[in-house]
Amino acid sequence: MASSSLLSKLLLLLFISYIVLWGSKVDAQVEETSLKLMRDALEWPLSVSLYSDLNDNEGEEEVDGEEETGHSRRSLFWTRMRYYISYSALSANRIPCPPRSGRSYYTNNCFKAHGSVHPYSRGCSRITRCRR
Repeated sequence: MASSSLLSKLLLLLFISYIVLWGSKVDAQVEETSLKLMRDALEWPLSVSLYSDLNDNEGEEEVDGEEETGHSRRSLFWTRMRYYISYSALSANRIPCPPRSGRSYYTNNCFKAHGSVHPYSRGCSRITRCRR
């Protein structure tokens, strides 16, 4: 009698652990699928890109042969001032400028570049109020 009671408790414990372990995976799969279907049905992006263009003209088609203004290029910052990486900086087998040379990391062929180097200088800001 004691062994049948112990056996029934063990089977009940195994059944509950099976439901807990395998039931959550099934729910997660159903939720992920339903989110994907909901996103596709509503045509909303599930995540927002950091580099999305703020001046995106939705509904307007670009005419072929029209000169590119630079707004369609991918920006490094999404603020008013935009910085871009040149294609030569992204080319393979390119050695970047040394960090203490004073030249930008993205300067094209910094070892052959001539002229004055513009060192880093910082202006006044609201935080420091020019008190240094």
